[in-house]
Formats: sequence, C-alpha cells, structure tokens
Amino acid sequence: MKHVFIINPKAGARDISEYLINTIKNIFSNRQEDYHIHITTGENDARDFAKIYCLDHPSEHKRFYSCGGDGTLNEVLNGIVEFDNVSLTAYPCGSGNDFVKNFGEIEDFLNLENLIDGSPQKVDVIEFNGRYALNICNLGFDGEVAYNFNKFKRIRNIKGKIAYILAVVYSLFSKMSHKVQISTEDGVFYDGKILLAAIANGICYGGGFYCAPLAKVDDGLIDLIVVKKVSRFTFIKFVKYYKRGVHLEHPKLAKYIIHKKCKQVNFVSQKELSVSFDGEVIKTNKLNFSIIPNKIAFVIPKAK
Repeated sequence: MKHVFIINPKAGARDISEYLINTIKNIFSNRQEDYHIHITTGENDARDFAKIYCLDHPSEHKRFYSCGGDGTLNEVLNGIVEFDNVSLTAYPCGSGNDFVKNFGEIEDFLNLENLIDGSPQKVDVIEFNGRYALNICNLGFDGEVAYNFNKFKRIRNIKGKIAYILAVVYSLFSKMSHKVQISTEDGVFYDGKILLAAIANGICYGGGFYCAPLAKVDDGLIDLIVVKKVSRFTFIKFVKYYKRGVHLEHPKLAKYIIHKKCKQVNFVSQKELSVSFDGEVIKTNKLNFSIIPNKIAFVIPKAK
C-alpha cells in the first residue's frame, strides 16, 4: 500500500510542513512501505493532486492522509471519492478539525505512527449539487458566518479566531432569516423562514458546535436540524445550548427546532443562500442532498 501525505502549509496558525516531512521520513526509515509527500500550493490543489494521483495509479492501493483542517479533508475527499483502492484519514492541524471528533479525541489523530498503523472503517458521505461532504453542510446564518469568515481571513493580519469573531458580529447585524421550502423523500414538510439548517453526517462543526448530537457517520441517514426564524435576543440565548448539543432536548427550544432523520433533503429559495460544507462555501438557491452509505474507508488510529 502507498501512503500519500497531502500537506496544506496554510492550515492552522503556523506552517508545520517541515516538522511533518521530517516526522514522516523518520517513521518510514524503519518500514518497508512506500510513501509520497505533496505540499499544496493553493485552493483546490489537494483535490486536483489526489484525483490525478488516482488516475495515474489505478491498481495501486492508496491511503491518503489529509494534513490540514476540514477544508483540506474535503478537497482530498472530492479528489478520491469516485475511485477504487483508496482510503482516507486526517492529520488534523487546521483551524477546524471537527470530523475526527466523531471517532474520539483530536490528539489521537496527531499520533502519526498510530495513524499509519490504523484500521479503515466504512463511513457515509453526503452528496449535493455534484459535490461531496464528510461531516456537515450548513446554510442560513451558519453559511453566512462561513462566507464572511472566508472574506475576513483574506485581510492581512486578520486570522483564525479574530476573523471568526468578526464574521459572527457582521452576520448578526445582517439579515438573519431566509425563506425556504424544505422537502425529504416523504415530501414537503416546511415552507417558511428559517434561521439556519444543518445537514449532518457528523456530530459537530465550527470548532465544536454540537448541532447534531444524535448523528452517526455509518447509519446511512442524514440528521437534519432546522432552526426556525427567531429574534436576535432569542438566538443569543439559544447559542449556548446549540454549542453544547443539548438543544434537541431543551423544552423551551422545541417550538423553534425541527429534527429529522432522512436519506435525502432538498432546499429551494428565491434568493441565493450561503452554504458551508466541511469548511468550504458556495452560494446557490437550490440544494439537493442525499446520503451515500459506506462510500469511503476512513482510517481510525491504532489504540495506544
């Protein structure tokens, strides 16, 4: 098996690519396995490299290591998802490292030798509008925050948490509700204004917002969370419960929240929505989500 490391030097607060390269070389100096290291050069490079590598090595068994955040992991996924003889894992060193929390602590995935010795587990993948996501897709307020975060972090000397705080504040003082029609495989079930929606395969996003505490990455179902339109004051009170993952069981929040498990869900809006998925963002007014069971083999670190 070939171990393919895709390192994003722009992920996280500092560039750890030199450290990773040296660590990888040291580990494989005592192994008989082959490896390859690729340093990304910009947006979509991880996706494009992974796809080309799969095309060039069709019969070779390949394990891809996404060394970055959830955005880098999403790029690698979209590069390899349609190929055979592939597995995927993450060395989580970005600003958002939420998908690996479905399997334990982030620190478990930072032990590179245990990760290399890990075992694959089949997980589901969300497909939407010709794209794929491993963790959670968000629209409405969360989508706007992600969209504005990407804008703010492009400004010199505004990085990480500062950019995120600015994005939240900016979004709070912008339009906070969106009129949408939502349907699942059972038909239309909501037509009105919402604050946000989460289409979840995993349990959390945004650095630790546990929006879908009942989600499982291998149950063949989407966990759909819809929060109806609320006032800014109610939203601010609501956030702490949403972050901790206790909003679904809170009696005072029940009238604002819809929770469904489904295999597909569609959104239609007259105006474009900002949609974030695994750290990436697009704008559109029509979204068709479906779950693909057991689509990719995701490697879990060997137990210590």
